[in-house]
Amino acid sequence: AVVSTQSTGVLNYYTNYYYKSNLSWQRWRKWQLQPTRRTQSTRRSPSTRRSPSTRRSQLTKMTLSTRMSPLTRREKKDPTTPEPPRPAVYTFVQELLDTLFLKHEAKKAIAHEKKEGDVREDFKKQCNELNDSKYLGLSEHSYEETSARLAYILLHFTQQTYLVNSVLSDAYAACTNLQSRTTVFNELMRSVDWGRISVFSFGGGPAADVMGILMWLHRFGFNTRVQAATTDTCKQWESTANSIFKTMQFEMLDKEVQPTPQQKYTHNLWKKMDGNIKFFHSSLKAPTSLFKTASKEMIAIGQADIITLPFAVSSVAEAPETSNAIQCILDAMKPGALLVYLDHLEGPQTELINNLAYWCGLRRIYFMKEMAYAMPNYEKEEFLEPYSKDLDEPVVRETKVTAIVYKKPSGYSYDRRMKMSKRESTNIKQAQIRLRKSNPDFKLFRPSYY
Repeated sequence: AVVSTQSTGVLNYYTNYYYKSNLSWQRWRKWQLQPTRRTQSTRRSPSTRRSPSTRRSQLTKMTLSTRMSPLTRREKKDPTTPEPPRPAVYTFVQELLDTLFLKHEAKKAIAHEKKEGDVREDFKKQCNELNDSKYLGLSEHSYEETSARLAYILLHFTQQTYLVNSVLSDAYAACTNLQSRTTVFNELMRSVDWGRISVFSFGGGPAADVMGILMWLHRFGFNTRVQAATTDTCKQWESTANSIFKTMQFEMLDKEVQPTPQQKYTHNLWKKMDGNIKFFHSSLKAPTSLFKTASKEMIAIGQADIITLPFAVSSVAEAPETSNAIQCILDAMKPGALLVYLDHLEGPQTELINNLAYWCGLRRIYFMKEMAYAMPNYEKEEFLEPYSKDLDEPVVRETKVTAIVYKKPSGYSYDRRMKMSKRESTNIKQAQIRLRKSNPDFKLFRPSYY
């Protein structure tokens, strides 16, 4: 090939530059075979052209800064310094149980009702009774006593938290197309971009599903505030749930004391809450207020962006008024709202919720008939050993449930998301890869085929 004098000078200039930059021979050779011809408009003028001495000094500074940088790949971490432990929900549950036990024992000591050993014995008895029940929600268990609520927190709080987090993460990844940046969660993402969403939980108890939603928002890097409301027949859950979210706060009394990664993580989750959780003392078992259009519960349901039903339908699936109550809930949902359903594999509750969702016009956007879930490896059993070592059976770490996400259709199209962070797209890719491995028939969402 014939190369002009002008391009040869450019080639020699870049040849010296690439050699002084300590780049590999293969990379320089690849560039040499395909040289970039610079036009007259893009060439440097003689007044702005760098001299060889200037280029040499700049390369020397770049090499020195690269060698002295603490983030270079050549430097290795000191193996003697241990890494800080990863934030875990088990650790938070252990700290929470320590706080609630001290608070409960102090009340009992003031009232002279029971000793410390009696409180521990009641707690152990309640844990064994909950473990004996085959499924959560199917046993008629009373949570009016403090020991029963503490046993529920030990056995089921972490499991429900991770289940809600995992279902929302997989559903969002399955319903999002990264190429066009469109998602079925378009109304929810619009509320997230505005900075505020509403959540309503049925039979939430200690509001574990609310914490699961906070973990999902933190996982994908969504900076938004959450207004949460829950309903339960047991009135004593209100004080327990408020104590749970109060424990998530971190108060720095001494400036020299730095918070641990665990304290930072729980405090960041707490900062997403917009005030305390609103409690309504009603449920699907007593749906009197759900039939009133202007009741506080129906107003909160109509404003919610996400409604959760964690193991709430299985205990009342055969009741005569259950279908009417669920139908009122589905009719009161606003367009674009999501309904997250979690329950056991056996029972008529899944068929009931599917039929009611169909007749109320909801679309099933995510469905896992048999979802197997196991706790992450960093959730170690030793964190709960002070409370679980005396139990007849260990704390459950693996489970199989039915997970469904419904959406109420709206008139909005699947508009393209203009802002999608790298953290969000990375988590979506990881979830899609995991779904393809577990489900060979998994198909990516496409707006034209939905």
